[in-house]
Amino acid sequence: MIKLILSDVDGTLLHRGEGAFDEHVFEVIEKLYAEGIHFAAASGRGYGDLNRLFAPVKDKMAFVCSDGAMTIADGSVLEINAMNRSDVRALVNDITYTEGCEFLLYGREKLYIRPKTRGYEEFIIDRYGDSIVFVDNVDGIDDDFLKLSVYSKNGVDSCSSHFKKRWSDTFELVYNANNWMEFVADGICKVSGVKALCGRYGIDMDEVMAFGDGGNDVKLLGTVAYGYAMDYAPEAVKAAAGYVTDDVMETIRREVLGKNI
Repeated sequence: MIKLILSDVDGTLLHRGEGAFDEHVFEVIEKLYAEGIHFAAASGRGYGDLNRLFAPVKDKMAFVCSDGAMTIADGSVLEINAMNRSDVRALVNDITYTEGCEFLLYGREKLYIRPKTRGYEEFIIDRYGDSIVFVDNVDGIDDDFLKLSVYSKNGVDSCSSHFKKRWSDTFELVYNANNWMEFVADGICKVSGVKALCGRYGIDMDEVMAFGDGGNDVKLLGTVAYGYAMDYAPEAVKAAAGYVTDDVMETIRREVLGKNI
């Protein structure tokens, strides 16, 4: 019997380009809650962003935020896997002095930037709104450092090898594609969150279902008993998952709610 379900957000629950959920997403989460089945968003997004997206049901679910760096259950922080502050400072300086690159630093709820260009400032504010805090340096930030992202407007291919060579032994690289490279504390990924939730609720891994579409979902999908990749996911993601779907909520209705009601 499935007792815990986790789903990635972007590219999984939200299709490309979508900024909000259909009502049926909230309806399914409500039904799971009524049945005593735990649901969690397992995303690279920070908690502030996820809290906004899932506002109608935020008190009836859990959150694995920033690719496993923070897990929230029952309205309180269950686990924090923060990055070393001095290492973050050094990587921020590296990003700052690398031509064409900007940083985005994730705290518990806020996101921190020191934009080098007006274009990046406008892009980030448009994307994250009032979650953004401008800083002169990271030393004055009173927050946990959960994830540090490198942004390159022209794509990270040009700088990827530089940052991987210098920082892959210090941090865990959880995303490296398009315009972004994203680092968390060494050894941390979304599996960190599912383990924390299983411990909290007394759930075994063979009672867990998860959904995802990208490289940062591979370890999660390969760890749980029922891992579902989206049908358009890369082949490596599908191979790790074992199952494929084209609709998360319909799969939950059919495979979980239909068997638990």
